[in-house]
Amino acid sequence: MTTLNKQAFWQQHVTQWQNSNLSQSEYCKQQGLKPHNLSYHKCKQLGNSKAKSIVPIKSSGFIKLPAPEILPAEEPLTLHFKQNLSLSGITLNNIKVVTRLAEVLS
Repeated sequence: MTTLNKQAFWQQHVTQWQNSNLSQSEYCKQQGLKPHNLSYHKCKQLGNSKAKSIVPIKSSGFIKLPAPEILPAEEPLTLHFKQNLSLSGITLNNIKVVTRLAEVLS
């Protein structure tokens, strides 16, 4: 196979893989190709992408998210009922249970 034929062969496979919605490994398995060869030619084409346009690599589907802001611990609340009953340790995590208990205790 001539150099020109090799370039066309690999460019076609890189383009077909990018349009396939398959992982690189799955595509290579189906086509009988070695994944490292496809990787090499994909990178080689990306290096030449300034000179000629190729299909961009598809996103993995993952997005980058900022780290969550650490909020200060909330102070638990206490409810005071008649007959010196109290219910303490109330937070947003247990508010449904507290509501049901308050109905029973009042």
